[in-house]
Amino acid sequence: MTIRRLTSKDLSAYRAIWADGLMKVPTAFLFGAEEVRAIPNKDVEKMLEVNLTLGAFDDARRLVGFVSARRGGPQRMQHMADIGPLYVRSEAQGQGFGRALMDALLQQLATAGIQQVELCVDVENTGAQKLYHALGFHVFGRRPRSVLIDGDGRDDFLMIKALDGTDLTRGA
Repeated sequence: MTIRRLTSKDLSAYRAIWADGLMKVPTAFLFGAEEVRAIPNKDVEKMLEVNLTLGAFDDARRLVGFVSARRGGPQRMQHMADIGPLYVRSEAQGQGFGRALMDALLQQLATAGIQQVELCVDVENTGAQKLYHALGFHVFGRRPRSVLIDGDGRDDFLMIKALDGTDLTRGA
């Protein structure tokens, strides 16, 4: 297994795995398949440059998973980052790729001075929730109808983790 940052050289593989994820687990993504197909390559390359997107490669050097994080935009939010999506191809699940991606991402974010990370996870995605809990995330809210997929509202849990040792559960 190899974990590394994705670059514009990975564009085709990244778009392919993103499309795979949208087909197989549409509830794991903010964008719909039509929206993703409409994003020009130059914009996806810019996303790879600006956001921290890590890829997991199997022994055959095939991209089998990815995770992204975006640092807060305004100065007052530069201490935090939003994580997502995290996706691992179904045939590679259960082999530690998701955990390795998240471990590497959290380490790089902490090294970059990020103090806390947040993510959203579909309330029915118990596998991802189990991973996030094991990594030290905790639920701090529920967003009803976070997304609409084919007209149906999907709820998300909002999860948070401190990277600097601060207890974020106070008052929770």
